[in-house]
Amino acid sequence: MRKILLAIDAQHLSNKTIDFACYVAALTKSKLTGIFLENLLIEEMSELAQASSYNNDVPLSYERNKITDENIRSFREACEKRGVNTNIHRKRGAPAQEMIEESRFADLIITNAETSFKKKMENTPSEFVKEILEKAECPVIIAPGSFDGIDEIIFSYNKSRSSVLAIKQFVYLFPEFQNKKITLLEVNKENEIGVRAKPRISEWLKTYYDEVDFKLLTGDCEEELFKYLLNKKNLFLVMGAYGRNAFSSLIKPSRASLIVKTTDFPIFIAHH
Repeated sequence: MRKILLAIDAQHLSNKTIDFACYVAALTKSKLTGIFLENLLIEEMSELAQASSYNNDVPLSYERNKITDENIRSFREACEKRGVNTNIHRKRGAPAQEMIEESRFADLIITNAETSFKKKMENTPSEFVKEILEKAECPVIIAPGSFDGIDEIIFSYNKSRSSVLAIKQFVYLFPEFQNKKITLLEVNKENEIGVRAKPRISEWLKTYYDEVDFKLLTGDCEEELFKYLLNKKNLFLVMGAYGRNAFSSLIKPSRASLIVKTTDFPIFIAHH
């Protein structure tokens, strides 16, 4: 891996997300490109509102540019402090579309689940993040709220092509995790132990990792997955096909709140 994109609201910097992104970039010796996103439509509406008021002493665009410039400076300093090679792209337009276009020429996107460009409060993940997860042309990592390192990698496996592709992309992008504990996690609605592909995927994973465990849960996929992950710490969760498998439950605001807000670890999502 060589090029990582970090989605940043140009007006609101998340230091914890930058810390995690710098960890990933330093680990993989990749360049971290900060994409500073500005919602042009909202900015234009704010300018019109100000123009109709009596207080026109300091244009809103000036204030916003000042904040963005300061945030860019802070981002550069944070990366330099951690020895991370960085680049800056400033994008003014439709934030999600800007990120999707950039993703075609990148290895990975990192974003905060709460990143939003709307005036009103949103559920988690935000509409911006949902669109990135569904349409990005490279894998996406939802950054944790806090980060203390990685002890275990959990591959969520549902026997589908998408889940295997997500596992493969993670393996190829992160060879640095070869000494970590690996858990291949499957949830079945029925009490079935015989997983036809288990010997093959286990054999393949063992060519990359020293320790691979297999965990089978029985019951409702979303419910069992949530219960299993609830008290887990210092792990990296890998899932496939946002909107088309177990992770699709995150489209529901209530489920998103449960998974994202009650767990605090990075989530890697990839789709074909």
